[in-house]
Amino acid sequence: MIWYPINERGGPYMKRVVKIIVTMVAFITLGIALNPQPAQAASGDYHIKTLKIYQQRTNSGSDVAFHAKSGTKAKLWISKQNVNAKLIKSAAFHKKGIQLSKYKTTTWFVQAKVRIYHHSKSATYYYVNNRYGSINGYVRTNALKRGFSPYGYQITSIKWYGKSDNFHVKPSYKNKNVYVWNYTHTKKKANLKHYPGTNFVKTADIVMRHNGQNSKYVYLVGSPNGTSMAVSGYVPAAAITLGTNPNHTGMNYVDIDDFVNNTDFNQYLQTGKNQKLAREILKLFPNSKPDLGLSKIAVYNYDHFDNSIDAESDPISTSGYTDIKAFPTISKWLYANRNASNVTKMTGIKKLLNKAGYTASKRKSLSDYRIGIQIVNNISFNYPEHEMMGKKNSYVFILGKVGNN
Repeated sequence: MIWYPINERGGPYMKRVVKIIVTMVAFITLGIALNPQPAQAASGDYHIKTLKIYQQRTNSGSDVAFHAKSGTKAKLWISKQNVNAKLIKSAAFHKKGIQLSKYKTTTWFVQAKVRIYHHSKSATYYYVNNRYGSINGYVRTNALKRGFSPYGYQITSIKWYGKSDNFHVKPSYKNKNVYVWNYTHTKKKANLKHYPGTNFVKTADIVMRHNGQNSKYVYLVGSPNGTSMAVSGYVPAAAITLGTNPNHTGMNYVDIDDFVNNTDFNQYLQTGKNQKLAREILKLFPNSKPDLGLSKIAVYNYDHFDNSIDAESDPISTSGYTDIKAFPTISKWLYANRNASNVTKMTGIKKLLNKAGYTASKRKSLSDYRIGIQIVNNISFNYPEHEMMGKKNSYVFILGKVGNN
C-alpha cells in the first residue's frame, strides 16, 4: 500500500487518496460481478425462483432422465430441501459440492428447473436426484444431457409386480451361479446356488441396459435360510420361476404355507436339521402318517399359546378331516419347558400321552389316523423384515381322520 502525506486539515493529498480508494473499490466490485465464484467466495443466502416442476410419468423415469455431459467440470450442490424452496443457505454452495464427472454412470432424474439468484448473479439449475434418492441437489442445466447414462447398468424399464407370490430358482439353475446384485449392479450380494431351498417375493420386473444391450431382471426379496436377515437385489429373470419351492435344502425354518404337498412336507420333517424333536414325536405314532392339510389345521386352530410363533393366527376350515384329537395339555407343558433338552421333553410327552390314555399299544393301533404337526423348537431368528427376532417356538400336534365332516 502507498501512503501519502497529508496535513491536519486534509487538503489535496487527502482528496487524491479518497479518489484512489473509491476507484479501487469500484474495480473490485465490477470484477466480482463479472467473475462470481458462488462455490468459493459467495456469502449470504441464495434466492430461488421455480421455473418448472417436472412430473415423472413413467415407472423407469425415462421422461425426466438426464446424465452428465462428457467432459463437464460442473458440480452438483447437495441439498435435501423441498423442491419448492425459496432460499438456499450459502453453506450448500460452499462445502457440499460433488464433481459431476465422477458420477458418469449415474442417471439423474429432474424434479424442477429453477433460477438461482445471488447478489448480482443468477443462473439456471435443475434440482435432481439419483434413482435411489441418496443424492439430491442443484446442477447447472448446461451440465446435463437428456437420457439415461450410456455407462454402467441402467434401469430402462420397471414393471411393479404388486403380489405376494413365491418365486424360486429354476431346477435347471440349481447348480449354476445365480447372483443377487445390488442397486447399481456393482456388487454381488449373494449366490443363490448356495440357497437352493429359498422362497422369494418378487417386487418388480426390470430391464437393464449395459453396453447398449438390454437384459431382463427381477427384483427379489427373501431370507436365504428362513431365519436370517433378508437378501434383496436384482437377479437374472431367466433363472427364476413362479411357484413355491418344493426343495427345502439348507432351510432352518419353512413356514407351514410354504410346502407344496405331503411329499415335500414329509421330506422336510425327515431331513430338516431343526426337526429332530418332530421326528421323535412322529416315532410315537408309527402307523400315523404326517399330513400337510391336518398340520395347517394344527397350526391355525390349536396353537394359540402366548409363546407360539403363530399365536395370533385365525382358524381355518377343518373340511376333509374328522375325529380330530388335540393335546393342549402337552402343548402347554412343552411351552413351559421349552428350554429343556429333547430327552426331557420326550419323557414328558410320553408321560402325558399315557395319562390321556394314549399308551404305546394304542398309538401303534392308530393306522386309520393321520398326524398334523409343527415343531419349532427354540429356533433363532434374525429376520427383522418379518418382525421375527430372537428364539421362536411352536409345539403342536393333533390326530385326525381323512374324510368328509
